Amino acid sequence: MGTQPSAAAADGAAAYELLGETYDRWCRSVTEDIGFYVDLALESGGGPVLEIGVGSGRVAVPVALAGVPVVGVDASPVMLERARRRAGEHAIDLTLVHGDMRDLPDLGRFPLITIPFRALLHLRDDEQRLALLRDMRGRLSDGGRLAFDVFHPDRLDILWTHDRWMEREPEIFERAIWSPEGRSVSLTVRSGASEATMELWWAEPQAWARLLAEAGFESVECFGWFDRRPLEPESSDSVWIAA
Repeated sequence: MGTQPSAAAADGAAAYELLGETYDRWCRSVTEDIGFYVDLALESGGGPVLEIGVGSGRVAVPVALAGVPVVGVDASPVMLERARRRAGEHAIDLTLVHGDMRDLPDLGRFPLITIPFRALLHLRDDEQRLALLRDMRGRLSDGGRLAFDVFHPDRLDILWTHDRWMEREPEIFERAIWSPEGRSVSLTVRSGASEATMELWWAEPQAWARLLAEAGFESVECFGWFDRRPLEPESSDSVWIAA
């Protein structure tokens, strides 16, 4: 199914606090997006990069290792501490900020803002999505770009996975309870005796294109995957670059 989101919004922070070290084991096989975001960071002219939903540093640390400074924001103190530890293991510095992506302090302007790992699924409706996109537009420096990826399940995704426990990683299971009419999913992750549940909401690609235009982005690229293949009607993921 591939619906793991990043630790980002305050509404979902409690789930990530419960996940703790399980988070990294849960998403350890997810590597397909790292090169995409590292390349964008290198193209940004030296950064710094603002990463919303930095989680445990899965993307931020490779970006920093490539020589581009990162300011990472997350609503989960547990995830931020894990990001600090991961950065320390590589002898690099990340600037980490505890905060909700919907209500960020003034952090300056950036040539690149990234929102990886489907973190925008923590926003429940178009009102929240548009407000965040407008905020991100205002935080970009001249010529800056916003990049993010999102998930929008098709009928088969829902049919095959609804209300079924599936082993995502060894001894880590997840169950999705889909609500297509509300474009929402209740995702539960279980490892041993621990269990965490988060609520996520998706939007279709046409909605994201409309919202980006309303937010003031004049140049928008949309892809069906991180290798920049075209978005097809059956694609369940979309990857966006907007300026």
